[in-house]
This record gives sequence, structure tokens and C-alpha cells, in this order.
Amino acid sequence: MNKFILSTCLDDQQWSQQWDDYLKQAIPFNPTSLLEIHCIVSIPDQRGVLIFTAEKIYHSESNGLTVLRQFSEAHCFSDYKLIRTCLKTLNCTNSYKAAWFCPYFTLLPLEDIRYTSWINPLTIKKLHKHNNRYYAELLSGPLLALPILRRSVLLQAEFACYDLALIRRDLFHFTIQGTSPLDYLSMPDTPFTRLLSKRPLLLYFSQPLGEFSRQYNKAYFLHHYQQLEKEPHRIDWRLW
Repeated sequence: MNKFILSTCLDDQQWSQQWDDYLKQAIPFNPTSLLEIHCIVSIPDQRGVLIFTAEKIYHSESNGLTVLRQFSEAHCFSDYKLIRTCLKTLNCTNSYKAAWFCPYFTLLPLEDIRYTSWINPLTIKKLHKHNNRYYAELLSGPLLALPILRRSVLLQAEFACYDLALIRRDLFHFTIQGTSPLDYLSMPDTPFTRLLSKRPLLLYFSQPLGEFSRQYNKAYFLHHYQQLEKEPHRIDWRLW
């Protein structure tokens, strides 16, 4: 296990040969060319990130949050800041480290959301510990060094998966028949997801059906109404 970590690990705080190897494989980031993201890893000591999917590796000179904004705009996903506002109103977020969401997956920020790496909790196969540090083994992608403890990963993943299920219930309640958050999550059978599925927040919904959509529509209206009053010339009407 030690040899495996040393030879395959990516650490966003330390350069290694593995960075060179992945950068050689990476192609330029095009937000319309990829679907589910497994992780976004900040490159140490230089600008940019690597974006890992099941099939390919992409490179961008932007930070992770900018990459996600570009990805959201390309696929017409909901606004990240407005989703954060709604989840805070519904008491569904645990800290300033708010996850990013689209209808199909979520990504956890491992540190401050602007300059950080991001990881998809449902692509984590297993957590490993080596020399008092934890590493995430993914279904596809690098072995990722984590700057946080195991309990923090589990807690963030629990909240993020609950929120993802809450969003998906409102969007897909005509096509997915479910009663618990787990019914609205596509969870592969891995040691990490088996552990995650037993977390108390994922056993039942605390909010009624449609509550997230009501809060989001309210936040969306207020955001654009305030912008229309203050700076109407700065509104991008193409997004309406």
C-alpha cells in the first residue's frame, strides 16, 4: 500500500513525477466536451487545474471554481451562488465549504472554494490512511491526497449527497419513484458508498417535495430583480 501511494498519488501541495505524467496526457478543457467530473485538482506552484473524468484528463489554466462556472454555463445548469443561498435557507449545508451541484452529480471543495481541489464523493472507492494523512482512491482517476480528515470527508459527503438527492427529487419526481434520499442517488457499490449510505442524513428527507424549487425560484427572481433595479445594463439577457 505504501508503494502504491508513493507512485500514484497526486498532492495539490507538492509537485511530483505523477503531475508530469498526467499533464502529458491532458487535453485542453472544453466545457461542452465532458459530462460527469470525478475530480478537479489544483496544480501546485503554478496556475491551473487538471480535470479528471472516467474517460479523459483535461487541463485548464483557470481555477476550479471558474472551471465549474464555465461548465455550468455550457450545460445551462443552475447558478452555484443561488443554490448555496437556497440550501442555507433550508438548513441543508454544514459549513462555508459549500459543494457544487448540477442535477447529475456533486463536487466537494477540499479547502476554500476559490483556490481548491474538488472531488465527486460518489466516485470515491475507498479512503486510505498513510503517515497520518488520508488519500481518496477513485473509481477512475488519481489517488488523491486529502487536506482534511476522514470524518470531515464523510460529513461533507453526507451533506452534499443529501442536497443532491433533494435537488434531484424536485427535478425527477415524475420519473424516479422514491421516498428516501438514497432512492435519488446513483451510488456504485464501493466501501466508501456503503459507509456513506448508512449516514443518518441520507435515511429520510427533512424537507417536503418542491421546497427546494420554491426557494430557488424565489432567490432567482430576487437576484435578477435587484440587478434590474441597480444595474440593468449589466444583465446578460441571453441567459433569460
